[in-house]
Amino acid sequence: MNSRWKWVRSLLCLGALLCVDAGQGNAHIGAPDVYVKAQAGPYALLVSVHPPLATPGAAGIDIRTEDAGVSAVSVSLPAGSMQSLQRFPQEQIFTGSVWVATAGAWRVTIHVSGNRGDAETTVPVPATTVPGAQASGRGLRLWLWILAGVIALCVPWLFRRRSRPVAGVALVVIGAILAATIFASRKPSAGTPALQLGLQSGGKLEITLPGTMQDLLEDHNHLMHLFAVRVPQMDVLLHLHPAQIGPGHFETELPSMAGGAFAVYADVVHRDGRLETFTAPAGLPGQAGHVLQGDDSVGVVPGLNRTQSATGPGTTTIRLPDGYSMTLDLASALHPRTGQLLRFMLRDAAGNPPTDMQLYMGMAAHAAVLKTDGTVFAHIHPAGTIPMAAYGTNLAGMDMSAAPASDVSFPFGFPSAGTYRIFLEMKHGGMIETGAFDLLVR
Repeated sequence: MNSRWKWVRSLLCLGALLCVDAGQGNAHIGAPDVYVKAQAGPYALLVSVHPPLATPGAAGIDIRTEDAGVSAVSVSLPAGSMQSLQRFPQEQIFTGSVWVATAGAWRVTIHVSGNRGDAETTVPVPATTVPGAQASGRGLRLWLWILAGVIALCVPWLFRRRSRPVAGVALVVIGAILAATIFASRKPSAGTPALQLGLQSGGKLEITLPGTMQDLLEDHNHLMHLFAVRVPQMDVLLHLHPAQIGPGHFETELPSMAGGAFAVYADVVHRDGRLETFTAPAGLPGQAGHVLQGDDSVGVVPGLNRTQSATGPGTTTIRLPDGYSMTLDLASALHPRTGQLLRFMLRDAAGNPPTDMQLYMGMAAHAAVLKTDGTVFAHIHPAGTIPMAAYGTNLAGMDMSAAPASDVSFPFGFPSAGTYRIFLEMKHGGMIETGAFDLLVR
């Protein structure tokens, strides 16, 4: 083939490649990693999955077990071969990676060998957007501008060599690059889609989600879980469940509450198991006389106390207004992107486990994890960080096979160093207790 037309073909392919735009939905804000408590036969596992920064790419997998009888762990994706994980010499931690070829949801199969035989389990991984995607987009646009400049410098040389067809194609590619970078600059960030809020008379809050919302499923019996945290002190938590009045449009009555500036987070789950979290700031009024409905709750807690943040290991106990107490038990020090079980206990005024514990929306407890700078939000459950719909649509909205308990644990790993506040909700005797713990991840 003539070398001139090789240039043409190369430039056209490059231009087409650079104009491709791939988008993903986002899960919990700033917390893309998946943490799940899993049971493989007789073996209890804490599974941590770190999705790749881009696909195709390698996803990191860490599996921790307290069962000393586990001798080997291997993992695979559908239609893929089993890959053995490396065991840490002095701990029951197995680590490795799997190659993820395409974006979207996927499942990892875990095979465990031990002194009680072999067993398998499967963990779903919903589609997520990783932190750094927005930053990498800015970097990509910079490289596109540089490449456009280099091609532009080559155009006069091509004309001098009477390679006008190649020069013309080069100009077309430069135009495509400039158009793509301008378009990408004007696109809203894929990291955190905008949430529109409207406050009506009488304390009714209207919520409008961006995009198409025709495929939403109930997760823990509700189409939306709406959290609002008063900032910057983080001393009031609203956990509400707005009713859908149209695709992507919801409304709810605000309960009796203290007003102020709030950070609002709305969780919804799609039919494919994908979780999306939308956020927006809002000024909400203080009001009285509005009674809580159904599973809605309002928690009033002391403001942030960074000087007494827990770092682990050890226990931290807080007193609740009704004389009950909550305790956080950390088995080890907190480090970024390290999965561990966050253990909590609820005790009555006499220091005993309450005898009237109840499930709260099908779970023993719910928790909201927020970084104090607003870059992380995650709504988590004792089963893990993924929505129930990710296990299969037949489970959407249904209760997990849990029993009311005053002692609960959540699998989680903090995505970055810094200070966090965890709001914990547990239910007993028809009352939803809300406590707050401050943590420092070093």
